[in-house]
Amino acid sequence: MSMADRILEQHPAESIAAECVAFVGDNQTHSVVASVLKEYFAEPLVRDGGPNQAIEYLGGTVSPALLIVDVSEAVSPQTAMLSLTAAVPDGTKVIGIGSVNDIAVYREIVDSGASDYLVKPLTEKVLASALNRTEESQQSHHQSESVPEQKARIAVIGSRGGVGASTVALNIAWILSEERKYKTALVDLDLEFGTIALALDLEPTRGLREALENPARVDGLFIASATAKLTDHLSIMATEENLTSEVQYNPNAVDALFEALGRINDNIVVDVPRSSYSVRRRVFEAATEIVLVTELSLGGLRDSLRLLRGIQEVAPDTPLRVVANRAMGPKQAMQLKDFQKALEHKVDLVLPDEPKVFNAAANTGKPLAQTNSRAKVCKALRKLVSELHLPEQDDEQDKAKGKAKGKVKMKRGKAPDKKTASQKKKPGLFGLFKKG
Repeated sequence: MSMADRILEQHPAESIAAECVAFVGDNQTHSVVASVLKEYFAEPLVRDGGPNQAIEYLGGTVSPALLIVDVSEAVSPQTAMLSLTAAVPDGTKVIGIGSVNDIAVYREIVDSGASDYLVKPLTEKVLASALNRTEESQQSHHQSESVPEQKARIAVIGSRGGVGASTVALNIAWILSEERKYKTALVDLDLEFGTIALALDLEPTRGLREALENPARVDGLFIASATAKLTDHLSIMATEENLTSEVQYNPNAVDALFEALGRINDNIVVDVPRSSYSVRRRVFEAATEIVLVTELSLGGLRDSLRLLRGIQEVAPDTPLRVVANRAMGPKQAMQLKDFQKALEHKVDLVLPDEPKVFNAAANTGKPLAQTNSRAKVCKALRKLVSELHLPEQDDEQDKAKGKAKGKVKMKRGKAPDKKTASQKKKPGLFGLFKKG
């Protein structure tokens, strides 16, 4: 008689699909897993053992929706997790627990098909976070399967240095994230002279150069380590590379970067440098919107014409908006009608020159739309944002996310009535682990 048969003989109810089954190898982990799982599932099964016991169990019963397995005693955690993920059907999620704390091991395990890998000593907070991440990734997967969603990729470029393209990009991202409540990533691709981090008084992040030189490194974990979270809805990728070596941009990295950021964001706003043609071209090809910021001057006109020709060559069907900054100010050397006539393109938005407002924002290290939201320039930028093609927002989806994130805390208040709990089965992780 196999171990699975013995388990089913001793626990006949387990032949019915369990929502969650865990095999753990030590008392401390057993205690943590049992404590957290009872917050999420009506009847979680927590057993002693490891990958071999888990595989035997799977051979004699219906696979659970979630399988948690301790692989710390395995000679190779990666091989053990690969065997486990091969043994479970597509609908079962697997979380591994081990003692090896190594990023390469983590990546191999996740690449093998596991949802997550947690390092001992395990805590309730870490396990609860992993369960919530598994839920959110599954929700995103279902949404992407049912309704293919086009994430907005907004490329902002200046006709020349100092025209305010970075300021426009920053405030577009702020309005999208904090006023429109979209999850937004703001990326400064000028690795040497970018000003986004400086404008926000942020420590420059690390890793963006490696992402642009080696796209194979770009994954969810890498994005998390290379991103600074400014608010709940706005994250920043901006760096300051030294000037002693040349950055070897890989154009393919733009696709990898957009794909990874698009998994967790609704919109990606990119401050595009003029220096690297290959990256600039690839960003324009991948963008869903392009914003060209210029000044009404002879130099601004010349460089706008050059950029427009390049954009129309590589992305002729992408919506393009020309923004004239600091209009009616001392830097305006040409009349708007003369500029448009020579450019042979409409200037879609005119931003007034408000030096006091801009200086106040610069001195506080905050976006203009935050420090002086009623300024004329902010009203003009909101008009621009309202004309962009953005993903549709789902109010019910936002509510579901809020409930999921608060699930562990929710049960720490009043305990449920035992009679009710025994009669009615709790949904697993906001319905994620329901079969069918």
